[in-house]
Amino acid sequence: MPIRNQPRSSLNVRLLLAGMALNSLPLGFTLVVLPIYLSDIGFSAEVIGAITSASSIANTLALVPFAVAADRYGRKIFVVSGFSISALAYVLFGFTRDLNLLLLASAIGGVMYAGGFSAAVWTPAWTALLAEKAGTEGRTEIFAWSQGMWTIALATGSVLSVLPMLLQNGFKISMELSFQYTFIIFAGVSIISGILVLPVSQHANDFVQVQKERQRNLLSMRAVKHISKFSITLGLVGFASGLSVQLLSLWFNKMYGVDESTLGSWFAAAEVTSLVVVPIIPKLTRALGSSKSVFAAQGLSAVFLGSMVLSPTYQIAGILYILRNFFMNISWPVQQSYLMGTVPSNERASASAITSMIWGIGNSFGPFLAGIFLTSENYLSISIPLTLGAGVYLASAVAFYVFFRRIQPPEEVAG
Repeated sequence: MPIRNQPRSSLNVRLLLAGMALNSLPLGFTLVVLPIYLSDIGFSAEVIGAITSASSIANTLALVPFAVAADRYGRKIFVVSGFSISALAYVLFGFTRDLNLLLLASAIGGVMYAGGFSAAVWTPAWTALLAEKAGTEGRTEIFAWSQGMWTIALATGSVLSVLPMLLQNGFKISMELSFQYTFIIFAGVSIISGILVLPVSQHANDFVQVQKERQRNLLSMRAVKHISKFSITLGLVGFASGLSVQLLSLWFNKMYGVDESTLGSWFAAAEVTSLVVVPIIPKLTRALGSSKSVFAAQGLSAVFLGSMVLSPTYQIAGILYILRNFFMNISWPVQQSYLMGTVPSNERASASAITSMIWGIGNSFGPFLAGIFLTSENYLSISIPLTLGAGVYLASAVAFYVFFRRIQPPEEVAG
């Protein structure tokens, strides 16, 4: 990984990326395994949706306060703490079947794409610390690597969905014990991810001055209007993701009768597509611009998602899901880059925190609603989360084009 900084900064960047990747492994595992596991131990789809929603709600409520705290009191302590406390969640998942404790575990550690309270603690601090260590020249390159490593971690976690079965067959243990061992392993991984960040250097930055500058530079009315529109489109994406993707492994299980060990490789393949699209994105935005790129990519993604309900086999549905992820992995970075390019530099942190919070609010409702539909065994009811989610994704793509087709980021204006 070519990093054009001093050796010490290069080491800091590598430690931060490695810690983030390790901490994200369990999220890929829970994306595939958790809905089916909770169903196997007796919880209804409606309750599983509520457990999943708890993660998004906790993340949404805690994100902005911890972003402010990290700027004021120092970032590394929040990164180490956020990485480490997720271990408690995995211990709870492994050793309890009490609904209240499972809700607490989801809220603390995060599941699937929602990071829970722990991610709210570490994400803003980690992002700021990584930008500081990367430096101005290498920042874009380093953040591209961070997206790639996060994707590899999710894919690896998805593949590890076979681990409980391997433990059962290899050590002749019960299903319950195999999941306990697996969650203990992930708890250990979380603690190691926090330890990895301890050597990262943190100079005596003037956090108080940063906070004063933020207080002086309140969002302009123009930025408020722009961020509000972006929040609408991102909130729709969050809701669609929660509705159609967070419980997708349970949808596969109910629709086709396949288990987590079968689905793991399909989910991993879908995640890997984000690495494939990296060289495509700059060429697409140069050719079409951001608004048309999002409209085309997210629109196609919605079509493939909605088509999954018509698939006669899980293999065809899996291929459509991979295609869905391919186009969504084009749309998502374009939207994030567009936001950073169209708000003033001193308002980027606020814009990112506000829009992420709105995404989380939308994402909080989706899994609970999906769980209600997946409780039924009726084909029509089971199909609603994907068809409705596809419609919401498409609505978001149309709204993005309508809102921002005349507002270009600097690089597109220059082009």
